Amino acid sequence: MLSPETILTFAIASLLLCLAPGPDNIFVLTHSAVHGRKAGLLVTLGLCTGLIGHTAVVALGVAAVIKASVMAFTILKLVGAAYLLYLAWKAFTAKEQ
Repeated sequence: MLSPETILTFAIASLLLCLAPGPDNIFVLTHSAVHGRKAGLLVTLGLCTGLIGHTAVVALGVAAVIKASVMAFTILKLVGAAYLLYLAWKAFTAKEQ
């Protein structure tokens, strides 16, 4: 069982991290300022959906499987690299607006 001091320290640190503007917060604020409230809410919904997905994957133990398997980790890295290359290609070939 965690001590009350540990729980309080964790809660304070979590609150401070939540209040600190990170890339997600800045992205939501910028998108909202440029495209309006609805677009900002949709971006927030998308970010939260991603967090729920990551949390579900960890809760199901997929992270432990990837940590234990060199092959699974290598496949994950290759798929991630391929996706980043795809995004880069789309960015370079996109027409200017």
